[in-house]
Amino acid sequence: MSTSPRVVIIGAGIVGANLADELSTRGWTNITVVEQGPLTLAGGSTSHAPGLVFQTNASKAMTEFASYTVDKLLSLSDSGVSCFNQVGGLEVATTPGRLEDLKRKLGYAASWGVEGRLIDPDECAKHYPLLNREKVLGGLYVPSDGLASAARAVGLLIAKASAAGVTFRGSTPVTGIEQTGGKVTGVETPDGVIPADIVVSCAGFWGPKIGAMVGMSVPLLPLAHQYVKTTSVPELVGRNDASRLLDPANGAWMPILRHQDKDLYYREHGDRMGIGSYAHKPMPVDLRELPEVAAADMSEHRMPSRLAFTEEDFLPSWEDSKELLPALAGAGIADGFNGIFSFTPDGGPLVGESKEVEGFFVAEAVWVTHSAGVARAVAELLIEGQSRIPLHECEVSRFEEIQTAESYVSETSQQNFVEIYDVLHPLQPRVSPRELRVSPFNARQKELGAFFLEAQGWERPHWFEANRGLLEILPEEWRAPEREPWAAMFHSPISAAEAWKTRTAVALYDMTPLKRLEVSGPGAEALLQRLSAGKVDKKPGAVTYCLLLNGDGGIRSDITVARLDETTFQVGANGNIDFAYLTTEARKQTAGDVTQWVQVRDITGSTCCVGLWGRSPAKSWPR
Repeated sequence: MSTSPRVVIIGAGIVGANLADELSTRGWTNITVVEQGPLTLAGGSTSHAPGLVFQTNASKAMTEFASYTVDKLLSLSDSGVSCFNQVGGLEVATTPGRLEDLKRKLGYAASWGVEGRLIDPDECAKHYPLLNREKVLGGLYVPSDGLASAARAVGLLIAKASAAGVTFRGSTPVTGIEQTGGKVTGVETPDGVIPADIVVSCAGFWGPKIGAMVGMSVPLLPLAHQYVKTTSVPELVGRNDASRLLDPANGAWMPILRHQDKDLYYREHGDRMGIGSYAHKPMPVDLRELPEVAAADMSEHRMPSRLAFTEEDFLPSWEDSKELLPALAGAGIADGFNGIFSFTPDGGPLVGESKEVEGFFVAEAVWVTHSAGVARAVAELLIEGQSRIPLHECEVSRFEEIQTAESYVSETSQQNFVEIYDVLHPLQPRVSPRELRVSPFNARQKELGAFFLEAQGWERPHWFEANRGLLEILPEEWRAPEREPWAAMFHSPISAAEAWKTRTAVALYDMTPLKRLEVSGPGAEALLQRLSAGKVDKKPGAVTYCLLLNGDGGIRSDITVARLDETTFQVGANGNIDFAYLTTEARKQTAGDVTQWVQVRDITGSTCCVGLWGRSPAKSWPR
């Protein structure tokens, strides 16, 4: 008999099915997966996903998630054919700016262990004969990229996990989440309550609806994205050997292709071409207005996540496609739809536990590309207490409260859709929304010519034009090296002069945007002693700089702890992830011993902070 906790996974798409498999492989089998649609075709994003897997990402974690997904899908097979067609991936540049960006992307690939190379136009045409050779300046080729058969993978994962003891219940909508004393206890369905110690929402773009059942804000916006299949392309006829393919209509022999200068991507479907477009205006979706499709009526062309095709939005992309791939001139648009999937304010997934309700986790806004990798990370989080791949970029708690407001999520998610293939600098500031959070010194900073960048909704000065005169007396050894145009964006040599004065004289810094938490109560000292590497049991007025730790001693963050009185501390934290962690641990400590209760409050918005740095004239500080 299994001794694992009772786990309910909401959603049997590519993430939920992978999570059930990852947990059961590790010995947790007391698992029920509930899916509102039929298990054979659930009707979510997985059911219509085109399956392109480009692994390379500026984020190491996202690249590792994608690479694990490739390996796992290769291992899943039916009749000797895996769920991944490793045809390779090709991203082409038709502008000099894109070509430079592909060089940077190759650097990411090399850093994260993904084999790739830059190739010239001739080699691009060799890999992809349909290309207009004259349009292409070069490309990035990654041989291990390819096509995922997402729906078929889900079927095999369900069969595998079922054999291990996992229960799957299709056509079972979730109507509520039961909880007692701040902990989940069950999942409500029309057929009754399923008892649970842990609930994981893998509901995709339905995630906000599930999160609302426990009062959790899930900052995610469902958006429609256009995808079409052409009629038969003469140059593709006969190229895919139907006798070797489990699904001849979706076979491919050329690499998956991105034409990011026009917000387009391509894959083969046998002798037809599939085209995905981000070139149209954002199309946000209201979940309340989605069509209800009975399980018996669900089909490839009729499902809740597949909306009517708006051909007028696609026609400019059709012309761009024929220009890049002239062979399409002999074909037409046979089928198109606007398919729903998830976007977030920063474009990343949402993974982690609710800070208010123990045992309620989410794994949302995860695309097929990263599905198995994220599922493995969540399984490790549940069983081992933390993922072996750091999750800070994906933590659902990473957003400030202002960033979870419906208006903020809507505007920023739509902007991420617009910019998804744009060449963006790492410091590229948001244009809107801005001026959401400013320090009390903002007006004076503007008078001094501050150049502001935005982070977590805060306006943060990066240098001051008022200090430009320092460049005239800046010692040569402090001068910043010349930068090429890309590196020089959002940078000023004034920063070097300001650093020089900080180290050799004195400087004042506005630290108001940094997170400040009040930790109070009779158990405050015990909590901070347990969670940090510092000795915080000092007299009031003392400040301790230390590390914030995981339960196994691993480092989560670095913090400052100022003791204000016997039961009150002020913590200088790095962001909302630290706030969520301390809140969760305080809740657990209080539940375990009410005499050691702790309260954690975010006091950032009601306070300000000024930092004073410099060199003492009395002695030389170590550098």
